[in-house]
Amino acid sequence: MAQPLSTSDFQALFESEPGLYLVLTPALTIVAVSAAYLKATMTKREEILGRGLFEVFPDNPDDPTATGVRNLRASLDRVLTNRVPDTMAVQKYDIRRPESDGGEFEERYWSPVNSPVFGVNGEIAYIIHRVEDVTEFIRIKQEGSEQHLIIERLRTRATEMEAEIFRKAQQIQITERLRARAAEMEADIFRRAQLIQEVNNQLRAELDARKRAEEALQKSEEGFRAVAETASDAIVSADKHGHITYFNPGAERIFGYAARDVIGRPLTLLMPQRFHEAHRQGLSRFLTTGQARVIGRTVELVGQRNEGTEFPLELSIASWKVGGDTFFTGILRDITERKQTEDALRAIEQRFRLMVTSVKDYAIFMLDPDGHIVSWNEGAERIKGYTADEIIGQHFSRFYPSEDIQRGKPVHEVKVAASEGRLEDEGWRVRKDGSRFWANVVITAMRDKAGTLRGFSKVTRDLTEQKRAEEEIKKYNVQLEAANKELDAFSYSVAHDLRAPLRAIDGFSRILLEDHAPNLTPEAQHYLNVVRKNSQHMGLLIDDLLAFSRLSRQPLNNQLVKPADLVQQCVEELRAEQQGRRVEIAIGDLPACQADPALLKQVWMNLMSNALKYTRKQEVAVIEVGSREQAGACVYFVKDNGVGFDMQYVDKLFGVFQRLHRPEEYAGTGVGLAIVQRIIHRHGGRVWAEATVKQGATFFFTFEGAAPHA
Repeated sequence: MAQPLSTSDFQALFESEPGLYLVLTPALTIVAVSAAYLKATMTKREEILGRGLFEVFPDNPDDPTATGVRNLRASLDRVLTNRVPDTMAVQKYDIRRPESDGGEFEERYWSPVNSPVFGVNGEIAYIIHRVEDVTEFIRIKQEGSEQHLIIERLRTRATEMEAEIFRKAQQIQITERLRARAAEMEADIFRRAQLIQEVNNQLRAELDARKRAEEALQKSEEGFRAVAETASDAIVSADKHGHITYFNPGAERIFGYAARDVIGRPLTLLMPQRFHEAHRQGLSRFLTTGQARVIGRTVELVGQRNEGTEFPLELSIASWKVGGDTFFTGILRDITERKQTEDALRAIEQRFRLMVTSVKDYAIFMLDPDGHIVSWNEGAERIKGYTADEIIGQHFSRFYPSEDIQRGKPVHEVKVAASEGRLEDEGWRVRKDGSRFWANVVITAMRDKAGTLRGFSKVTRDLTEQKRAEEEIKKYNVQLEAANKELDAFSYSVAHDLRAPLRAIDGFSRILLEDHAPNLTPEAQHYLNVVRKNSQHMGLLIDDLLAFSRLSRQPLNNQLVKPADLVQQCVEELRAEQQGRRVEIAIGDLPACQADPALLKQVWMNLMSNALKYTRKQEVAVIEVGSREQAGACVYFVKDNGVGFDMQYVDKLFGVFQRLHRPEEYAGTGVGLAIVQRIIHRHGGRVWAEATVKQGATFFFTFEGAAPHA
């Protein structure tokens, strides 16, 4: 039992098809080409696959009347819009010779047909572009038309010359009857005789030219017949009545009739009965109005053989006039095998697509020998983020990080797969949105029976879950750093711009209170005091915001620091906040560390100031400053017995302007802890807090320069 064709078998079959075929994506990218097409267009497969159709085949720049690109694009647009095949009239579309042959354009005539190929989802997946090279036929036809015109002109001239000779002969007879005037007429007779001789010479020359034209026409007809007699396609000519006048051996082979049996019989002999009336109406319409539906185009029809069987055929037909009579010649091709091939291709492609597209956990796609993507499944779209239209035709190296591309990793991997048959690798890959994922990749070389490399299959599995924790942390840190920089810049700009108007508001309010108080009502004075209080509070906010933003730009001056000395300085500077209160501050062991002394002092100052603030309602405020060893690092802390806070809000604690208590109860700008966190982060550390409502809070921090027993 014969095995079904594999994808590689079918691809080899398609490429060896004798017809001239291109397979295009809806974006008009070339994805497949037959060997016959490459030969006819003097191109190479590796030079055109993956490129745009009109990039490979532009108009002849030396022909200002060239319309090949415009007409072909219009036909392809009709296929995409109407979703049906489109047959074009014979087109003049010049082809560029290879650079080795000079790179100039060569005049060519083609008969193109563009047909849609639908995917499983009902959308157009490909366009099959098929052409016939009819250049020689057009040239023969043009030569025959020119020679016919020359012959007609010669015939007209010969008739004129005969009339002239007859007239001259009559003049001679009159001259003979008028012998009395012989002397006077001799010179005229001699002159007219010379004229007659010249006319005779001219007539002889024109007759010779006519003979040469007839011989050239005969040679042209012989050349045409030589081409037609050896053509594998059927070539059939008919007169204006639709009666066959020429039937080549190719037609004999395809239709099963001998030429002698069909000459003079109607063309309907070659088609099923159901098409006879439409044929007669179309012929009558063309002869009457000149309106044609198939002339000048290539269409697919149904033919009928001698024994009555029907078969699909492709028809390209042209008309011309000779002596006022209209004639037609059609080139007919039996496309039975092509239709069977197309059906088999669709079936194989459908089975392959169903198999591949049903897999969504793996990215499965195909590469050509140069690494360009030629197929794409749903798993690939889900994992990598590209749709098929976006990615097909692109090089697969775009999935690799830039550092791997610079090292030549993509090229190296396909070389290893080509030489060893298979390659498996794990590493970072890049999605469409730029994000990376950890992938297991298997690349397998695909070769035909002859051992020729036809491309690669590539299967990718997303293993990002194994790397997610580490990558998410890195990604978050990068985003956080960028956001902080933007916030710093914004805060600095806003704070700087707000200072001047706030000073003006406070100043003018003070002037009104001091200089115009007698003229103001108590309520107005109260409002002005509120304005001053709020503007001064806003000034403090701006000062803290500027200090916060400067932390990102201020360079670190790391050196050996004794935290105990810094804490003692803070205690002294905070004496005013301890006035009239019972405050107990215990300072424990604080190991030396490497840090910026000014910034580290700011940390202690903000934390201790907060401890004093939030213990204000306690009869005895107890504040403890110390350290402990944790995971091999020194952790400093400030602990108090104040109001504490609810731990469900701990994530808001270190945000700018974030407050967990009402400002009427505890004054402040909401920037102090944000400054603490920024300083600790700049030292490569972290800060956190633990608290219980009405039982106090403890703030911890550690950083890279903090080591136990330093």
